[in-house]
Amino acid sequence: MIASHRFGGHAPLLVGLGLTRIIGWGSTFYSPSVLVGALDREIGLNAEVVFGGITILLITGALVAPAVGRVLDREGTRRSMCVGAIVCALGLGVLSLAQGPVSYLASWFVIGLGHAMSLANTGNVTISQLMGDRTRRVIGLMMLITGLASSVFWPLTATLMNAFGWRMTLIIFAAMQIVIVLPIYAAIPRYQPVPAPATKPEVASVGEHGRVAPEARRTAFWLVALAFSASGLVSWGLPLHLISLFQEAGLTQAEAVWVATLSGPATLAARAIDATLGERLPAEKVALFGLLLGPVLCLALPFVGMTVIAAAVFITLFSGALGVISIARATLPLALFGRNGFATMLGKLAVPQNMTFAAAPLLFAVMVERLGANATLMISAAIQAVGFAAMLALVRMVARR
Repeated sequence: MIASHRFGGHAPLLVGLGLTRIIGWGSTFYSPSVLVGALDREIGLNAEVVFGGITILLITGALVAPAVGRVLDREGTRRSMCVGAIVCALGLGVLSLAQGPVSYLASWFVIGLGHAMSLANTGNVTISQLMGDRTRRVIGLMMLITGLASSVFWPLTATLMNAFGWRMTLIIFAAMQIVIVLPIYAAIPRYQPVPAPATKPEVASVGEHGRVAPEARRTAFWLVALAFSASGLVSWGLPLHLISLFQEAGLTQAEAVWVATLSGPATLAARAIDATLGERLPAEKVALFGLLLGPVLCLALPFVGMTVIAAAVFITLFSGALGVISIARATLPLALFGRNGFATMLGKLAVPQNMTFAAAPLLFAVMVERLGANATLMISAAIQAVGFAAMLALVRMVARR
C-alpha cells in the first residue's frame, strides 16, 4: 500500500515495465555474447559479424530516434511500445532463420527499429509521463533493474541453447515479446497532457520547460551531447578491454577476470545510491562528479603500478562513476529542458550518442592492440576530460541563470 501511494498507483505497472526491460535488453543486446560460439560453428559467423549486429542496432536507433521522439511527445508511448514489441518479436524470428552474414545483419536492422520504439529512450519517456516530479528516482530504480538483464539472460540463453539450440532459443525470446512484454505495454495508460497548475506557475514552468532559458537551449543541447558522447565513447569501449589491459600491465588472467567481476556490483551500487539520495543534488552536478572521476582514474592508474588492489580500486570507482553518469544521461535532459518535448530532446541526443557508442568497441580494440594499455588509458582520460569540460560549462550556464 505504501509503495502504491509512493508511485501514484502505478507500482504494479512499474514492476511490469522493469520486467520488460530485463526481457528486452537481455534477449537482444546481451544475447550475442552467448550465441557467438554457436553462430560461428553452424553458419560461419565470426565474432566481428556477430557483434556487428549490436552496431547496426545502435545506428538504426540513432537514425529513427528523432522521429520516434516527436511521436512520443505528441501521443504518448503506449502505441509505440506495443508496435515495438511486435517488431522486436519479428526481428528475433528473422534472426532465428539467419543463414549467413547478410540475413543475420538484416535481422538486427529490424530489431533496432523495435528497440528504438519500445526500449532505449522510450522507456524513460514513459516514466516521465507517468511519474512527473518523481521521474529521476524511478528512472534510477529502473536502471538498477536493467542492470540485471545480463545476469538473468546470459545463463538463461545458455540453458535454452543447450536444451533446444540457438534457433529455438530465439523463437522463445520472440514469443516472450508477444506473450509477456506486449500485454504489459498495452497496460500503459493513454497519454493525456496535464495542464500546469495555476497555484504554482513557477514550479510548473520549471517542471514543464526546464531550467535552461529558451535562448540558451541550443548551446545547452550541444554541451550535453558533447559531454555524454565523450564519456560514452569511453564507457562503451574501455570496459570491454579491461581484462586484456590488466593482463598486459602484469596481472594474471585469473586475477584480471576476478577484478573485472567487481564492475557489475560497483555500477549497481552507484545507481542505487543515486536513486535513493541523488534527488538531493542537481543532476548536472552529479554528472560533473562522475565525469571528473573517470579521467582522474584513467590518468592515475599507469603511474600507480599494476597490482590486484590498484586494479580493484580502479574498476570499483570507475564503474561507480559510469553508473551515476548513465543515470544522469537519462535524467539530466529532463531537468534542463523539462517534460515539454522531453521525448523529442532525447531523440535528438540519441543521434550523436548512439553513433559514438557504436564506434567505441572497434576504436578501443584498435587502440589496445596498437598502442598498449598505458597509452589507451591516457587517451581515455583525454576523451573524458573533454566531456568534463563540456559539463562544467553547462553547470556554469545553469548557475548563472
